[in-house]
This record gives sequence, structure tokens and C-alpha cells, in this order.
Amino acid sequence: MQLTQKIKIEPSPDQIAVLWHLSELCRLIYNFALAERIEAWERNNLYSYLQVFPWGKQEWINYVKQQNDLPKIKKKYPQYKCVFSKVLQMVLRTLDADFKSFFKLRRNGDTNAMPPGFKGKNHFTTVNFSALKGRSLL
Repeated sequence: MQLTQKIKIEPSPDQIAVLWHLSELCRLIYNFALAERIEAWERNNLYSYLQVFPWGKQEWINYVKQQNDLPKIKKKYPQYKCVFSKVLQMVLRTLDADFKSFFKLRRNGDTNAMPPGFKGKNHFTTVNFSALKGRSLL
């Protein structure tokens, strides 16, 4: 069982700026991860017609692969070092849950179900912070 508690906060203008910055970085990770999954799907479908995969076999992108790529992303893009790893992992888990929900709906016959889409500015306002006892965002 997971217990949660909603807390109303009244952040200062500086804290609001930090939260929007974190939200934007999380949105970009979500969109980059989604683009990686779409690209892999298109590449696999293209080569499945030819029955030949130059890299050996079909490669599918999943949560574990994307999670394992996070340290490389943080090394390549230093701005992500200010975001806790757990926060980025939760973003990837959200994307994975979105895909699982889409596939489940399709399997159950819902032809109107749409795959996850890219998130625009101001549409990625929920950031999950877990296990941050004693740690400050600022």
C-alpha cells in the first residue's frame, strides 16, 4: 500500500523558477524517450518487411534500457545533474505506464485508443519526488 499526503506549498518566486526549470527538464526527458521509442518502432517495422536487420535482430526500447541510459544523458547534458535520478526514473516510468495502458486498451478492442504523445510546454506540471527525506530542492 502506498500512502500519500497532499501538502499546499507557497513557494517564493525563486523556488517557482526552480520548479518550472525542473518541470521543463522532465518534459524534455519524456519527449526524448518517447521519440526514441517511436524511432525504434519505425526502424523495426521498416526492416521487418525486408526480413533483414543490419544490427542482427529487432531491438525494442523499454524502461530498463532507457533508465540505464540516464547516466550517459547526465554526462552528455550537464543541466540534468541538478535533477535527482529518482525524478528522471519516475518520468520514464510514467512514459512506460502510458504505453502499457495504450497497448492494454488496444488488446481489449478499443480502436480509439491513441499512443502517448509529446508533451508541450506547460503540460508537464506533475513531477514525482519520492524518498527525499532530509534533502532540499534548493
